Amino acid sequence: MFGLPGGEIFALVDACRRAGLRFLLTGHEASAAWMAQVVGQMTGVPGVCAATLGPGATNLITGVANAWLDRAPLLAVTAQIPGPLLPTMTHQRLALRELFAPITKRTLAVGEGDTGDLVNESMDLAAAPRPGPVYLSLASDLAVTECKSRPARQATATATTENTTVREKLDQIIARLEAASRPIVVIGLGATAATVPAVRAFVDKLQAPFLVTAKAKGIVSDDHPLFGGVASGMALDQEIIETIHTADLVIGIGFDPVECDKPWFADVEVIALDEVSMVAGNYRPLEAIGDLATLLALLSARISGPKAWPAEILERRRRAIQREPTSTSAGLSPLRLIEQLRSTLPRDALITCDVGSHKLVLGQFWRAYEPGTFLVSNGLSGMGFGIPAGVAAQLVHPMKPIVALVGDGGMLMMLHNLVLIRELKLPLIIVVLSDGSLSLIRLSAERRGFLPHGVDFCPPDFAALAQTFGIAGRRITSISELRGAVERALVERTAVVLDVPIDYREYRELV
Repeated sequence: MFGLPGGEIFALVDACRRAGLRFLLTGHEASAAWMAQVVGQMTGVPGVCAATLGPGATNLITGVANAWLDRAPLLAVTAQIPGPLLPTMTHQRLALRELFAPITKRTLAVGEGDTGDLVNESMDLAAAPRPGPVYLSLASDLAVTECKSRPARQATATATTENTTVREKLDQIIARLEAASRPIVVIGLGATAATVPAVRAFVDKLQAPFLVTAKAKGIVSDDHPLFGGVASGMALDQEIIETIHTADLVIGIGFDPVECDKPWFADVEVIALDEVSMVAGNYRPLEAIGDLATLLALLSARISGPKAWPAEILERRRRAIQREPTSTSAGLSPLRLIEQLRSTLPRDALITCDVGSHKLVLGQFWRAYEPGTFLVSNGLSGMGFGIPAGVAAQLVHPMKPIVALVGDGGMLMMLHNLVLIRELKLPLIIVVLSDGSLSLIRLSAERRGFLPHGVDFCPPDFAALAQTFGIAGRRITSISELRGAVERALVERTAVVLDVPIDYREYRELV
């Protein structure tokens, strides 16, 4: 469990201690929620975060909203004012269930029925399709009241069967697919590690090019000969959208429009396979809803033959998203830095990405070869995600090389996590791209004709700051220094903060 205690929630924290459940103190509740989200996302078991009432609960909001839009199973628990005092006690009184309702699958309160059942049902609901957060309110008076619960039960899996409606939908999908001459596959966040064999078999059978969204990187390896790039909202987005419009049919596998910052998906013909319906507004795909691996297997078995694109068109679209790093004397090229990191780290290394211009470049150009090795906030795109995500990933995979790539703005938000990193002795490599600006906002302002006001700042020496937290820090001024520092960190397996001045002007050509 991740969180910050308070007087009203401490009975729960102490109960966790007595039950042998580890409580990890974070420096901010948003970090706690992000860590819990990543644990849930990586393991399939809902991560748990806890906070006190009032500001503790409101500080959880960003992380819980992130889990809601990124389909991550999570249980958020906060304290609340005792029920008998609610009408009178206005200090820190907020309607917390109403506050969390729009960003959770359900809000519940301890005291509504058997507590054991309530917790089990909350965890089951958080993990069920579509995975997401559940909120549990715990009044401080009930937290110290003896509760007799039934014995904990084991969750039972519900088998998905092929019903008449699904068969009819698949018939329609096959008919439309057979009529297409140039389909393209878009793999989205609904495609999890469990679906990898079925997704890869479908791509190989169809032989059409595929795109992935940022959350789905690695479901099919980025070095696959049919890989066409990352859609959408990443670097070179216009070229990616042109590739989509070159197709005459889009096949969405777990595709969720929440990852897209432009509504291209409402302007093209889409057939969608997913565990839940994503129909909303003008987005009206032909859907088949059910167990994704089963749907793909059924569809693969009925494809009459490959739907390969003409070689010259495929090659032209691939060239459209190729870029060379720029030469600069004002700082390192972000693209060259990314290329060096990828070549230095082992193939199965995991990278967590914060939000900013670097996210768009990393999302498009980082090569992910296995599922779950590229972690990013995309549906909400919450700045500050990168470091807490790295902490959680390192807890789940203690022996795996993990890098958190963050901007200087995001690093300033999340410095408090260095305390936990040191305490837990996590060998997390943090690479800070320092340009003294919220560069993504700066570029957006410039393109719209505004002066870039309120976006520049004087970044501190992050390497020196890391050392004050008891963590190794180093300022990097060349690609060779970066390679050497990362290689050393991998061998020594200790945390390090690498402060890398970069030239944000390269972003103008990419984002």
